[in-house]
Amino acid sequence: MTRRKRSLPLAPATRYTPAVLEGIADGERAALALSLAARTEAGAASAATSALARAEALQGASVAAEPPDRPIACRAGCATCCVSKVLVLAPEVLRIAAHLRATRSQAELAALEERVRAADAATRGLSRLERAEAGVPCPLLDERGACSIHAVRPIVCAAWGSLDAAACERHFAAPASVPTAPMHRPGYEVANAVLAGLGWAAKEQGLDAAPLELIAALRIALERPNAGERWIARLPVFAAARDAEWQEDRRREG
Repeated sequence: MTRRKRSLPLAPATRYTPAVLEGIADGERAALALSLAARTEAGAASAATSALARAEALQGASVAAEPPDRPIACRAGCATCCVSKVLVLAPEVLRIAAHLRATRSQAELAALEERVRAADAATRGLSRLERAEAGVPCPLLDERGACSIHAVRPIVCAAWGSLDAAACERHFAAPASVPTAPMHRPGYEVANAVLAGLGWAAKEQGLDAAPLELIAALRIALERPNAGERWIARLPVFAAARDAEWQEDRRREG
């Protein structure tokens, strides 16, 4: 059986050409290099903070410059897509773990760690399609179905801008046979260009910049309080969370 790839091509008329997107990534690489050069967990968190803010700003600018033909449907409490595989970079997951430790009580954090472990056990190693079919909700959702870490959410989550909530529901009810919902592709592309810049900056510092599966990486970061120190020391602390599907796709392309 041939595996279907979820391609997200640029809209034909967009002004965000590959050259423009590469320029955005390069600019973010330069801007984030100073934070990562500090070689501290605080520096890594600062880089992730700046990258998310920049992704949100550029995404907003892309909507203003190239308005979609209908409003973006994403809203608080709409968690249909929150069964998807989410890829992050190490600074992002370290920032999320730090945020959770700072904002949760000991009992709340312990309960969350159990949910993260359960979700990781149910989804570890699954492909994008298998993950969507499994329907395991993100353990970071609150009781209302809203993202409990919205302020520090991954750039990939911030990038997604569905234009049809009903189409999202249809897709995730049958992900193998129903296409993904229409989305604002320019906003998705510019946000991911920022993410590429963050990875580029980390790689230039000799740090692990491999895409990580969010839940597997968060489990490591929560269970190992020294995960940030080990990542900064260039030790493979997040090796078990590297996404095999992403790596295989890159091998196929290259």
